[in-house]
Amino acid sequence: MNPFVVYCTRTGNTKKIAEAIAGALKTSAHNVKGVKSVPEGSFIIAGSGVYGRRAGGGIMSFLEGLPAVKKGKAAVFETSGNGGNVVAGDRMKRILEDKGYDVVGSFVCPGQTFGLWRRGCPKPEHLERAGKFALSLSK
Repeated sequence: MNPFVVYCTRTGNTKKIAEAIAGALKTSAHNVKGVKSVPEGSFIIAGSGVYGRRAGGGIMSFLEGLPAVKKGKAAVFETSGNGGNVVAGDRMKRILEDKGYDVVGSFVCPGQTFGLWRRGCPKPEHLERAGKFALSLSK
């Protein structure tokens, strides 16, 4: 497996989850803003925060710009103040599948909201779960 972890974040929460995933896989996490291309044959692990029930525009543009593949693997993850909005992850998954990727996993982590609810997220246990999710992808 040649993992390529890419994320879009506004608050930094998704970056923390991306880094936990990348760390477990002994690779680096890449902010979508700095990604020009993806190494051929990469296992793409794409994530975003959820903003108004949607993934960040940066990750969506990135995924839409990927070339079609005959055979590829991918996974998606998201952070959400409401604790789990699979709508954003489903949209990322659909784009990847349309490009020829087999999406083999998804992960949702609670994110901090703008108020006091979920303050301090992601917590250490969320980062640990993200790492376990990453390791499950390599099986």
